[in-house]
Amino acid sequence: MTIKKSYSKLKRKLKKIKLKRRLKVSIKISASNMKVAPKWGDYHFALALKKEFEKNNYEATIHTVSEWYKNDDTDVVIVLRGLKQYKPKQGQFNIMWNISHPDLVSVEEYNDFDYVFVASDIWADELKTKLNVPVEPLIQCTDPELFYFEPSNEYKHELLFVGNSRHVFRKIIKELLPTDKDFGLYGMYWDQFIDKKYISGEHIPNTELHKAYSSCTILLNDHWEDMAEKGFISNRLFDGFAAGAFIISDEVNGAKEIFGDALITYSNADELHELINYYLEHDLERVKKVKKGKRIVLANHTFAKRVERILGIINELNSQNKIIQKKEMQINDMEKRENPAEGEP
Repeated sequence: MTIKKSYSKLKRKLKKIKLKRRLKVSIKISASNMKVAPKWGDYHFALALKKEFEKNNYEATIHTVSEWYKNDDTDVVIVLRGLKQYKPKQGQFNIMWNISHPDLVSVEEYNDFDYVFVASDIWADELKTKLNVPVEPLIQCTDPELFYFEPSNEYKHELLFVGNSRHVFRKIIKELLPTDKDFGLYGMYWDQFIDKKYISGEHIPNTELHKAYSSCTILLNDHWEDMAEKGFISNRLFDGFAAGAFIISDEVNGAKEIFGDALITYSNADELHELINYYLEHDLERVKKVKKGKRIVLANHTFAKRVERILGIINELNSQNKIIQKKEMQINDMEKRENPAEGEP
């Protein structure tokens, strides 16, 4: 497309924005392309976001890495920052939602964005003293339309863990095994670490996960070390509680403030086995904690709640013409390139 055509297109877009105040949203994820995207957690995260934006009559599109910089004429970009870095474009309002791997993100990268959400109360407070742009916590959440109680004999286990090995012997599995309990593990790349008898499958489709979580007696969860330290709470906790699972997790900063005593955490292998043995024998206590955890999640931690907050920021800035101003800057820049001042090359 020529600069002149792009310029005309942006002029029409600006007029439409001014008249309707309806914005197009692009959600950027770290999956390489759409072929592999369904195996990435941030793709399903993005799908849930997209659905909520569309419920609010916003046009939303998901872009993988291969599509990040191709013909993206959206007004608002939301980058789900995980493993890969996105370079913001001028003329768009750029939001980062740092949902994982905070150790990969520099202060300079955060400052490239217009607004930063962080999936940790602790790390958001830390960044407020370091960044030149607005930052606030926006922790993980769940989609109750996908995660609800629906048990299935196919996934019935005393203990359940869902996750790939990431080519490392994950701490909670290393501390659990060997075990004589009915343990089901679903994930890839585990053959090099554990006996195949524990591996029940390599993958559970996202649309089936709620059945697995609903059917186990105890759902096991863990975190990357940097995420546990900085308070980035796993989305499995929110999905699990929504689906009616009783959960034992490794310790993660900030979890007690969110879940109270609904979430059981352990600090070492002996304690993990003690907790498993205890709660397998105490059904009523498990039920009470599940009810409390589910109530907390559904009341406060859904994608509908998160999109409500994001739209609050977008609408506030749009009412102040800040998003329009960024689009005008892009148009003016293109106009200068189309019609350079006298004496300029």
